[in-house]
Amino acid sequence: MDQMVLAVQEWANETYESNSNYNRIEENGRTGWPTITALTTALQIELGITTPTGSFGPATTSLCPTLSTTSSSPQLTNIIKVLQGALFCKGYNPTGFTGTYGNGTKTAITKFQTDAGLKNADGITTPMIFKALLNMDAFVNVGDTKVRSIQQYLNRDYSQVIGLIACDGRYSRSTNKALIYALQIEEGIPEPNGSFGPTTTSLLPTLSTGSMQTKFIYILQFSLYVNGFDPNEFDGSFGQECREAVRQFQEFCMLTVDGIVGKQTWASLLVSTGDKTRKGAAFDCVTTITPAIAQTLVSNGYTHAGRYIIGDWKKLKPGELDTIFAAGMKVYPIYQSSGSSVNYFHPAQGAKDAKGALIAANSYGFPFGTLIYFAVDYDALDGEVTTNIIPYFSALYSKMLALGGRYRIGIYGPRNVCSRVAEAGYSFSSFVSDMSTGFSGNLGYPLPKDWAFDQIATITIGSGNGKIEIDNNIYSGRNPGVSFVVAPAELNTLDDELFLNQYRTNVEDQLVGVADYHMSTLQKAKALRSRAAAVAKVFEYDALITQLSQTYSMRKAMIQAVLFRELCFEGAEDVVMDSLVASYYSYKHSYEDWENLPLVIKAITPPPTFPIGAQEDCSTGHAQIFAKTAINSNNYAVQERIISGQTFNVNDWKDMGYVWNKLHTDQVYNISVCPLVLLLAAEQVQVNRVFYQYDIPKVKKVIARYNGTGDQAIQYGEETYQYYTIFEYYNKMIRE
Repeated sequence: MDQMVLAVQEWANETYESNSNYNRIEENGRTGWPTITALTTALQIELGITTPTGSFGPATTSLCPTLSTTSSSPQLTNIIKVLQGALFCKGYNPTGFTGTYGNGTKTAITKFQTDAGLKNADGITTPMIFKALLNMDAFVNVGDTKVRSIQQYLNRDYSQVIGLIACDGRYSRSTNKALIYALQIEEGIPEPNGSFGPTTTSLLPTLSTGSMQTKFIYILQFSLYVNGFDPNEFDGSFGQECREAVRQFQEFCMLTVDGIVGKQTWASLLVSTGDKTRKGAAFDCVTTITPAIAQTLVSNGYTHAGRYIIGDWKKLKPGELDTIFAAGMKVYPIYQSSGSSVNYFHPAQGAKDAKGALIAANSYGFPFGTLIYFAVDYDALDGEVTTNIIPYFSALYSKMLALGGRYRIGIYGPRNVCSRVAEAGYSFSSFVSDMSTGFSGNLGYPLPKDWAFDQIATITIGSGNGKIEIDNNIYSGRNPGVSFVVAPAELNTLDDELFLNQYRTNVEDQLVGVADYHMSTLQKAKALRSRAAAVAKVFEYDALITQLSQTYSMRKAMIQAVLFRELCFEGAEDVVMDSLVASYYSYKHSYEDWENLPLVIKAITPPPTFPIGAQEDCSTGHAQIFAKTAINSNNYAVQERIISGQTFNVNDWKDMGYVWNKLHTDQVYNISVCPLVLLLAAEQVQVNRVFYQYDIPKVKKVIARYNGTGDQAIQYGEETYQYYTIFEYYNKMIRE
């Protein structure tokens, strides 16, 4: 918590909450869009705007005053306070929240102007500077120093037209658009708009070794660098190093490699499609390829066909592969059941799609090692890549490996999505949806290093029976495609399925018999349920356990065995321990409430008393999991991108209390954590996560670690393994 940001929030609420256009914000001492929006709204109210929106647009800019140390009118006090509040939120200290534009405010503005790259750092706040302060852009370096120098250069020379962009060292959408603005300004376009269109293209200069258009060469050097090709110096000179960077970029993008920067090279540097009229050697389509269409495609130079392997209306039809191969073309298969929104992407869906793709690709006879492209067909934000898409591909990758590794994973999607999934190690090839130029995942991101196909335009070719609409794709040669098929293999997809009722009586009889042998008379007397009731409880959650086993490629019997063991042995002492932990967190919340009381009330109100015997943690719920164990297992799974979601802190009592209570009251959550504990256990005993390939010693080691370490855990592993063998015997019959 930042105390000055908190003071700014309190002032804004107190001053403006009576205004119906102002929305009260949380007073948490943390800078964020709610606080920035509130300050912008406050400024608009002070400027007399009748319908303030909280967005700093043209009307706000036109009415915003220029402020300096000479600004002392009472009417400006609150406006200066908004400015000082924005400075605090931005990390600049005006040395006071006074409403007076003194030397402290001037110094803070001067520092901001310097960070932004402005050559005239005079401490005067213009509307442009006010606007730049009232957003979430960073002006301190958190990335690449050279990218930051590019951003500062663009601010220095072009801010009067384009405003101020972030100077955080991160190549982004705003930096990309600023480069286009700069190019248009240098071209002399009267009203530059940051959009790379026909007029911009027509006015592009051709640059080569010895060219003297210094400003254009600066923009070229910047553009090369942010695309991953370093010209070494930003000096406005087209020398040998700049030429070599151009040649490398051209080779990477499949352009003519001549070291000369013409229209196509400029376009590829600054817009995701590059020159949309480029001739591609690859395509993808939803139309069945007939012999007539195949002839059209081949006569237009196409060698690689992207076709779908699922979807009744768009997938490959019987005999179509023969037609494609007979025409001399190769195929790269695409798997897309949806993928058009963030909600589609989660680990369970990833595991499901791996299995679906395996079955579909095998049914066509695609040979071992074929790359299948899985689609992310929407404008995924960077945060969604972290929380949803990478965990989806992690599960997809793990499941495909667990199912025998017959096919390799490729990804279709925007540049940022493709690059991040590849960097995480879950894809081997990128099919880039560059045709979607407005996608936030394309603007401001370089072409992925592993790109094989670059989708740049939808076109129609041919006539009559040979006419077809396709997506025209540039081909890099990194994926040779498939030129033949084989007889479909006999697949054992290995996944466990829902349990069949016909086996339940046999399973119950065997499990009860073994558990009776393991449990002492005292343990049976204290148990909360009978052994038969424990079996029934396991089967009550069969659908959940099946889904968990398939998602994590984990033998269902492993989850069933530890759950059955814990359900059998849960006793009266566990109920007592649960109550002691519940009393501990009740006390902690009560004490926090007491601490927040006004001092005058605290003086006459005694603090709550610590309950006798209260404990911070204990195993709880059907799977008997400690909160600390659940947190460590959850955090491991999130960090390994096995699942998405938040991490927790075992040293924060609120996190511990939240997780423990959820384990205690929500049995679906409790059982869902069980395989995460087993995943961490596998890591702790140093065995891989390919559970389908475990031999007996590995199963025992992982199950034992579920319980802990030492002799008692080893005995736990030996006994629980006997339950495992019973469940696995019947699960195997069902899945095979």
